[in-house]
Formats: sequence, C-alpha cells, structure tokens
Amino acid sequence: MVKQNSNKKSRTKLALIWCAFIILIGAIIFALLSAFGALRFWQAEKTPQGETDLAFAAAELPFVHKADLENSLPFLGSAALDIDGDGRDELFLGGGSKQADAIFAFRNKKFEKLPLSFDKGDVDATHGAASLDIDNDGDTDLFTARESGVWFHENTGGTFNSVKLPLNLADNTTPLSIGFGDINKDGLADMYVAGYIKIGLVEGETIFKKEYGGFSYLFLNEGDGQWRDISKSAGVWRQHNTFIGVFADLDNDSDSDLIIAQDTGHVEMYSNNGDMTFSPIENPSVYSYPMGVAVGDYDNDGLVDLYFSNVGYTLPPAILRGDLEKEDPFNPAYMLYHNDGGLQFTDTSEKMNAARYGFGWGTVMADMNLDGREDLLAAQNYARFPVNDLLATYPGKILQNYGDTFRPVEEVSGAENPLFGISPIISDFNGDGWPDLVWANIDGQSLAYVNKGGDRNWIKVRLPNTARSLNARVIVKKSDGLSQTKQVITSQGMGSDQGRDLIFGLGDAQSVESVDVVFQDGMTKSVLKPDNNSIIEIDPSK
Repeated sequence: MVKQNSNKKSRTKLALIWCAFIILIGAIIFALLSAFGALRFWQAEKTPQGETDLAFAAAELPFVHKADLENSLPFLGSAALDIDGDGRDELFLGGGSKQADAIFAFRNKKFEKLPLSFDKGDVDATHGAASLDIDNDGDTDLFTARESGVWFHENTGGTFNSVKLPLNLADNTTPLSIGFGDINKDGLADMYVAGYIKIGLVEGETIFKKEYGGFSYLFLNEGDGQWRDISKSAGVWRQHNTFIGVFADLDNDSDSDLIIAQDTGHVEMYSNNGDMTFSPIENPSVYSYPMGVAVGDYDNDGLVDLYFSNVGYTLPPAILRGDLEKEDPFNPAYMLYHNDGGLQFTDTSEKMNAARYGFGWGTVMADMNLDGREDLLAAQNYARFPVNDLLATYPGKILQNYGDTFRPVEEVSGAENPLFGISPIISDFNGDGWPDLVWANIDGQSLAYVNKGGDRNWIKVRLPNTARSLNARVIVKKSDGLSQTKQVITSQGMGSDQGRDLIFGLGDAQSVESVDVVFQDGMTKSVLKPDNNSIIEIDPSK
C-alpha cells in the first residue's frame, strides 16, 4: 500500500513537472509571438491607400541586377537619358561587380536592350549614374560612379567612348553618386562626388560620432576635360559616409546651392556665396539616416522644397541609435522640408503625412497624375536585412499630393515594388506626355510601369541638356490664375538621374498663358499661349 502511494505521488509529481514545462514552453512561444507581433505592428505603415485615378501597366524590362553583398556596397546606378536625340529617353542600369552595365529603349510596349557596351573590368560594380551634354556637342553624355572611380562615357553619336577620370579620390573611398551644378556660372558643369567608405573598411552601419567614413568632393570644371578639387577652399570638404549631393537654387537667386544626404548624420545644406565658396544653411534635421534627396515645389509657392528618405520604423530606435547618447536627439522618420523663403526650412512631414514609412532609399518629386501638384516617390527595403524572416517588406511609395496631405497609392495604382528598391526613375518613356516609372532594384529584377494616362492636359518644357540649363527656373502660368515652378536638376533619387524634360500637368486649368524661363546667367525666355499637350523647346543660345 505504501509502495502504491509512493508510485502515485511520483507520477503526480512527474505530471506536474510536465505540465509546468508545457506551460513554460507555451509562455515562451506566446512571448515570441507577442514580440514578433509587436515588431510587425511597429514596422507597419499605418496610412491606408488613398483614392486615385492614377493607373499603371507593367512593362517588360529584362534586367536582373546581380549583387555581391559580401564584397560590394549595396547600390546600383540608374538614369533616364536621351542618347540618340529622338526626344525619348533610354534607360541606363548599372551592373554588379561581375555584371555589365546596360541601356534599354522602350519599343513595342516593352524595354529592349540595346547593343551598347561600356569599358568595365570583371570586378567593378556601378553604384551611380548622371547624364549631361558636358562637351556641348549636342548629344547627352553619361557619367558613372564605380568601385574603381568616376567614369566619363562620351556620346559619339549613339555609341560611347569611356575613360576613367583622374580625380585622385582618397584610398578609403568608393564614389556612390554624381551631382552637377554650375557653381560659378561660367557655362561649364561642376561636379559633386559623394563618397562612401570601401566595403572592406566598413566597421558598422550605426556609427554617428566617430570620425569615420569616405570622403566627398567638389570638382570645378576647368574645361578640356580638366577637373580641379576645390572641396576645402569651397567649404564643403568632409569625411562622412555620404549617399548623394544635389544642386538646386534654394532661394531663387540664380545660383547652384548644395544639398547633401549622409549616412548616420544630419541633412547638410550649403548656400552658394557666388565666389566659389559655400556657407552652411541651418535646417531642422537631427541625428538620422537621410538617404535619398527629392527636390520640387510641392505647394506651388515658387520655392523648391526637399524630401529625404530615412530608415523609418523598420527597426526599433534602440537598435538604430548606435553610438548616440541617451540625450542625443534622433529621428528615424522621412523628412519633408518646406522652403519658407530666405533659406529657412520647416519640417512638414508629420503635418503632410509624409513621415512614417519603412526603410527608404532614393526619393523623387514628380506630378504623376498631372493634376498640377508634385507627388513624392520613394524606393524601399534593404538588401542586407533578412526581410523574409524578421523584417517587413514594403511596396515602394507613391505618395499622391492632395493639396493638404499626401496618401500612398502605389497599390491601388498598380505599381508596387516589393523588391530591394534603390531608386525610382521617372521619365515619359513612351512619349505620351505622362510620366512613367521604373523601380531600379538591387540584387533582383528591376520593374517598369507605364502610366495609363487620363484626360488631363499637359505641356512639356525641354531645355538643352547642358550646363547652361542647370538649375534654370521654369514658371508656367495657367488660365486658372495659378502658377507652377520647376527647376532643371540632376541626380534626384539615389545614385540616379531622372528624365530631363519638365512635364507640367494642367490639372483643372484649360490652357497655359505663358512659360517663362530664368537661366542662371541672367538670360530669360518666354513663350505665350502654347498649345496644350505639346513640347516646348527653349534654347537660350537662339
């Protein structure tokens, strides 16, 4: 009897142990699921899709980027440029470290690869691209930022003659992107080269305060293929991992100011002093990860505004803050800087619903539905994160401008991009007047979407793709009494360049009263009452 009671107690004790073990396992699973659910809730983009008449159709684009994520930085150069002078842009996409660059033309409702080649070694990834008629011979040339340095590809009538520029970059630096502006208004395009530390020297991706990173440079164009480094004398010499530098006329004084997006840092802005020096411009940024730069006048007040992507809410701030102290201000949100005039800026991202989105890269402003308001686009996702396991994937953002707010419409318009986006590319590839969209993607298929259009009218303003047109202001006055202003700007996005034609959607207006162009050298040109849905070519030399 005593033995039976002892066995019964042992079985009861064992059952209790098993029950406790099962409860513990259940608690652990519940905690993990709760933590995972909390992470998913944190990562979620909370704004629902907006209503839109914007609609896209997918177009075939046979380009799959091949990234070596262990031995190369995760970037891809891209550009829309008219290489044959037919008035329609071709598409350039840079290859990975063992992959050729490629150019595509939109034909027969799809992108077809052209039989063009570029001098490139077996191990030389292409990280950035920008286009300009640098030699003023009437055709558009191409510049690329590669692991080996900055390359100039001279357009010789539809083919390219390539040469590496002798720029003497620091040994620790990989060039990521190229921006053009005529800083001294001599008719020659000057060049800002954004630099990042070489992949083999990377110590971490959350370093804010340590002196660390690649170097970035401002080169003065002295003509005849000669470039002089004036970074220090101009006041923009800096060591910090930098994604992009963009020139824009921020105060409408007809010169090229400079905006810089850097990793683990602040937004940097510099005013052109007119003597080949620059002065810092105060702005609302704090410690953050500003990456892409978009430039455009989103509220049609005649001054260009700025939009910067950021890491967003993909990871908790405790992970993203890196070596920052507790008291250091930190912002993971996207930043929309309204230009208040007088080189003063206000962050309106929260007010305009443009702040809380996932991990972002290249950003662009463009009026995608031709309603007369600039929309915001941002590529998303990060190729070095295990997004399929722990992190959310994002569809790439098309934020439609409703006047008083922005709302995402990429899903309802049919132009999602769940892949590793690095930049949007915007151009009217099929020549119908409506902006089309390409998502340039890292380590995968780039995706193309053709705008289905609608019944709104438009005009397209085309200036020569030369230094003289850089940062020129184009003001379109419409029959409804409203005006729109755009600038000729290179290198919006991330290591990318957008179509150079300026497309003005007329929205509710019936027609255009005038088109006025103010060039940096003081030349002005005007066209009165142009026809709707027409291309207006304005050449300051004629």
